[in-house]
Amino acid sequence: MFAALLFLLAAQSAPGVDDQKVQEAIKKGVAWLRTAPSHGSEKIKIRSADELILLTLLHAGVGADDAKVKELLGRILGSPLERTYSVSLQAVCLEELDRVRYQNRIAQCAQFLIDNQCANGQWFYGESTPGVAGVAGDEGRPAAPTQAAANGKRAKPKVEKKVPVTRTRTGPATGDNSNSAYAALGLRACFDAGITIPQDVFVLAVKALREGQAFKAESKGPTPKGLPSGSAPRGWCYHSPQTHRGYLSMTAGAVAAMTLYDYMLKKEWKKDAAVNDGLAWLAVNFSVTENVGPMEWECLPENELYYGLYAMERAGMLYGTPIFGEHNWYSEGAQRLLAVQNADGSWGEKPAEKSWSTPTWDTCFAILFLRRATAPLVPSVDRYIAPK
Repeated sequence: MFAALLFLLAAQSAPGVDDQKVQEAIKKGVAWLRTAPSHGSEKIKIRSADELILLTLLHAGVGADDAKVKELLGRILGSPLERTYSVSLQAVCLEELDRVRYQNRIAQCAQFLIDNQCANGQWFYGESTPGVAGVAGDEGRPAAPTQAAANGKRAKPKVEKKVPVTRTRTGPATGDNSNSAYAALGLRACFDAGITIPQDVFVLAVKALREGQAFKAESKGPTPKGLPSGSAPRGWCYHSPQTHRGYLSMTAGAVAAMTLYDYMLKKEWKKDAAVNDGLAWLAVNFSVTENVGPMEWECLPENELYYGLYAMERAGMLYGTPIFGEHNWYSEGAQRLLAVQNADGSWGEKPAEKSWSTPTWDTCFAILFLRRATAPLVPSVDRYIAPK
């Protein structure tokens, strides 16, 4: 606990980063997001980016009474639970907003996620599940009393009631490591909100991640700085290490997911060889200018970079380290983001050639990185300490 607090204190500022410029960049990005299109993806049937935008605004310091926040929240709560990315981010948003008031809706998100877990432990894009109808809604539940935290931020209300969910079906045979990484985020939010999830969900997810990691070290050399002796660079890709080598966004996302499952299974993630090997991969292949890979489809090296930076932020915050090898991930990433922000406040190329991303998504990912938005893993889920 003490070590975690020291890391949080150190994270308030970073070498070579002008905190004032970071705050100004975030402010410009938020102003742009307020009128930005909420792009979904017709190809993978994702309705919109409402959940991603809402999460970004909340972490950027926009209050729950803000008109844009209310607009996004209303649309989210009024929409069916249909896709893994959106449902996972919805759970994270609601746990951040008020995990007591929205506990039953968060339980519905948990039901969706466990019913869409693939037979091999991964997640794919997901489909509606009748099991959600069996979980109570939040109609009429009052807001939890506002509590002041020691750092001046709103403290999360204490969870007084546990809500159990059980699997009602199984998803398809296999999924991918991208949807799986976001499912882990959603499950952590559900877990922290007092939703009781069968442990076999976590165990099966860990099995899939272990099997999806590269079988052999992808480079040779001494153990990177800050990791246990013998750690070897082994990454993750989108599908299978039998068909492709690891790359940055998938490896960082998998490290974060593995750390979360260790946390929820009450295991020491800093002693997990798979996690440390993934961090070794990030140390050896570190970059804030490209999604080091190559990826599994034709893309430019800089495509999906912002998606990768947000995955890197999650890995660093959850593991509890300011460095990957010799690299201060926040310092280098923040300096890069400040240098490439567009004049209108957004991030990303327009259009993003050969990319699945959009300026809306990229701007959200950039702000989430700059805010170090991911809640660190601390022993008590009733206390949340957020780096500014």
